[in-house]
Formats: sequence, C-alpha cells, structure tokens
Amino acid sequence: MPVFILAGEPSGDRLAASLMQAIETAHGSQQWIGVGGPAMRTAGLQTQHRMEQLTVMGFGAALTAYPRLSAFANRLVDEIMAARPRLVITVDVKGFSLRLAARLKRRMAAAGWSAPIVHAVAPTVWAWGAWRRHRVAQSVDGLLCLFPFEPGYFTPLGVEAHFIGHPEAFNPVYDRPVRPLSSGDAPHIVILPGSRRSEIRHMLSPMLMTLDNLRFTYPGITATIPTLPAMRDEIGAVFQRMPGAGAGVTVDSEEGALFSALGRAHAVLAASGTVTLQTALHGVPGATCYITSGVSASIGRRLVRMDRVILPNAILDRQVYPFLFQEGATPREMTGAMLRVLGDEDAGRNAMAAAAELRAVLRGGSASFEDNVARAFTGRLAPSQS
Repeated sequence: MPVFILAGEPSGDRLAASLMQAIETAHGSQQWIGVGGPAMRTAGLQTQHRMEQLTVMGFGAALTAYPRLSAFANRLVDEIMAARPRLVITVDVKGFSLRLAARLKRRMAAAGWSAPIVHAVAPTVWAWGAWRRHRVAQSVDGLLCLFPFEPGYFTPLGVEAHFIGHPEAFNPVYDRPVRPLSSGDAPHIVILPGSRRSEIRHMLSPMLMTLDNLRFTYPGITATIPTLPAMRDEIGAVFQRMPGAGAGVTVDSEEGALFSALGRAHAVLAASGTVTLQTALHGVPGATCYITSGVSASIGRRLVRMDRVILPNAILDRQVYPFLFQEGATPREMTGAMLRVLGDEDAGRNAMAAAAELRAVLRGGSASFEDNVARAFTGRLAPSQS
C-alpha cells in the first residue's frame, strides 16, 4: 500500500522530503505517491503533477484560482480513492490541504474505507483566525506541529497533535562565526524578496531602492539575492525596469545559494515568511517587510496578528526583526531600519544569541528531528522489517 504525500511550496517540498526520509529510516521503505517538488522526487516521490499549480499568493488571487484548485482537489480525491494508500500526508498549502482532506473524508465514509489523514504543519491559528482550529479538527486525524505551543490549540478538539520540532533547528549549516561590521568596512547584505513571482514584483524594486539609499552611508556596499532558478527571469525583469539597480548585486540560483550568502552577510533585508526563521537561525541581523495588493493588505490587517507575522518574533515573544508592512514598507523606512542594524556594534552578537535560543526551543530537548517524526508516526505505519 502506498503513502500519499502532498506539498505545494518550496519550503513545504523540503519539509515533506525530510518527513519522507525520517519515516523510511524508522519504518522502512515506502512507495510514495502524490504531489511535490524536486526535493520530494529525490526522496522517492512518484508524481505526474506540478507542485507549482498549488502556489497562490494573496486573498484576491485565491478567489480567482478557486475553480481551478477545486477541480484539482476533486481529481486528487479520485486518485487517492483508486490507490487506497495506507496513509495520507499533506504539507503546507493549508487552504487546499484542508479542503482536500474534508472532501476525502466524505468520499471515504461513503465507500466504507478509510486511511488516516495527517497534516504538516499545524495552521498558525496562534497568529490569525483561532476559530480555524475547529475546521482543522473536522478535516484531519493528526497534526505535526513545528512549535511547542501549538498542540495545546488542537488536542482538546480530539486531534492527535505532535510537536516534532523544526528541521532547521537541527541543521548544522547554521553554525557560523559572528561577523561584526568594523569601521570602514563595506557591508554585504542579503536581499530576500520572496520565492513567488508576485512577491518579487511587489517587493524587489523598493528593496533595490533601499540598497541604493544605503550607498550614501556605505559607498562600497554589495548585495546577494539568493533565489530559485525559476525566479531569475522575474528578477531580471525588475532590473530591466530599474537601470543601474544591478550594480554591486549578485543573483545566485545555485544549490545552497541562501546559506552561502548568509555565511558572509552582515545583515539581511527579507520578505516575511519561513526564510526569516532561516536567517534568524543563522544569526544574521536585519529587517523584514511585506508588500502585497491593496485588497490582500486590507483583508490581512483584519485577520492577522501583525506582532506574530515574523516567525522568530513569535517564537521568542520579542522583536528579533522589525517588521514593515505595506505603506510602512517604503524605501525610506527600510533604509532607516537597515542603517540602525548596520550601525549597531552589538547587532551580530545579539542575533547569534537569539539563534542559540531559537535552536533550543525548536529542538524540544531532542537530538534528532528524525526521532521526533518517527515517534509521531508510530502506530500509523508498520514497524520496519529490516
């Protein structure tokens, strides 16, 4: 019997691949079917579907894409019912995953057959929409939680929720020395405008304007933009609209580009998202921002707790990175935030201290992410026969 697994974003692809490897280490080789990206295919996923078709940014875009995504969910339900997997795992793309799970539950009940549905990771009800936990409880049998405070939101509702730690907290690539900016040094910063085309369109231009502003104080400043190969053309289009903006900027889409860039960075200017946790675990100080469409921003302000948008801030319950949103994320405001970081002699040491604290919290006292995952799936998968 196969295991169905689905992910819809680059970060989810990496997490799903980690889950696949951990499960096989503890419970033996599995036949993986579903939807995923390059990391999951490397880990053994057999798929005919493109992960990118699940990626939708913003509330307005989600409304437009609903008919297409709804039809795709129905198709996947048909495929799951035909394959009869022993387990269904969905990773990220919360709206799509929960819709798929609810429809699959109805179909399984009608057919008199069932397989457990486990979602990773727990929706961030602690950041927005606490009422959503009830919908989650109705749709899935299990939840994998990356943060220690999350199971408490779901276990009272009958969901088997496990804190598995965060895989990035166990990654040795984050060990690096502090890089203080000495007087007279030319700083190097990392610019992270997001991993989606629409994010790059909204945020890269003001980020590049910020870099240009920083040259008044640091004439020799340089920057790296680590990105996915598929996003190089979008970044190039922004450069074409901004003659001269590419001076001193390296666009790197090679394997390991993010960690290579962070390893030599004095500061980071990043769009909000999972990457802010990676930069914080790397001990790089900086500032964060987010710019989206007017409609999405208006809806977001009503639903989202802005003090919990940036993951390291929410986990440590204090400001690790300042967060600038929408009209507050102007080149002027970004420049001010970056100058404060670059001018702070203690910024690097404080960032490294926060990184150590994050690792401790996100490991949950365990020495291995794989051990945490294996425990979460004990009872749902047969023990390894090897």
